[in-house]
Amino acid sequence: MVSYPQLSQQQQKTLPKLKQAAIALPALFEDSSHRLWHCDTADGPMILKVCDHQHIEQSSFWDGMNRLFEAKFPDSLQHIATTYQHIASVSPLNIPNYIAAAANDFVLTSWLQGDTVKAEKISDKMVIQLADHLGRCHQSVQSRWGRFHQPHLSAEQWPIRLPETISILADKHAVVIPERILKNALQQARAIQVDQFVPIMPDLRWDQFLQQQDQLSALVDLDAFVYGPQALDLVLVEYLIDARQATLFKQYYQRHQVLSDLTEVRFVYRLLLFLMNVLGETQLEAWMTRHPSLTPS
Repeated sequence: MVSYPQLSQQQQKTLPKLKQAAIALPALFEDSSHRLWHCDTADGPMILKVCDHQHIEQSSFWDGMNRLFEAKFPDSLQHIATTYQHIASVSPLNIPNYIAAAANDFVLTSWLQGDTVKAEKISDKMVIQLADHLGRCHQSVQSRWGRFHQPHLSAEQWPIRLPETISILADKHAVVIPERILKNALQQARAIQVDQFVPIMPDLRWDQFLQQQDQLSALVDLDAFVYGPQALDLVLVEYLIDARQATLFKQYYQRHQVLSDLTEVRFVYRLLLFLMNVLGETQLEAWMTRHPSLTPS
């Protein structure tokens, strides 16, 4: 009998039967939080993601997610069906079908065709699709924020938890954060007021998407969705597109949603994202001084 790798017999009881042994897939990046397998099942091809607890425990990204948003990853995997169902209902992109999951352990979803998007080969159509996807996701507004299946933190807690998280991550980070930068960021963080929160993806990268014929075809990694400030998503987008692409992004994003003014939050959110190692950047000055591209027209 062929078994799913690294899953107990009890966990496999209700899963689709494997037709042959699962095939291990290479990790997309060094700090991947899961090990991946392609599974040929009686119900069609699927992807099995099994938690790599060692990487998760060492991850500054998940440290930040769990401290700031109370994401409770990977325990939160038991509720991830909510994420798949909601994002599939609002995004114009294909989202894998949720099959099964277990807290602290695994996620099984349908397999979607397409190639991983490469950051150096981004077409204008992809930028437009990203704007469309985020604009639609950002229409789902909540007055509370935090983990996706249960946003329970009040707006008043954002300017409290944000500087607390930045301070803790800065103390632990391999790069020493100059006092003037940290002091300014903490001061600005305490002054930020947010009254609406939307689905955001703090690990937003091009390699989370699939593409076919130079177009985005699917979003396949949904583990990090939380409810948070729209502006945090947009500050991260500025690192994914150049100035010319930003003009396109703004044009299409604003068909769905008003573009936030990032002036008062850009510095703080940039430092947070650096400390969470979202794009693997190690040069603080280059990261913090990147030319802003998403300014309201």
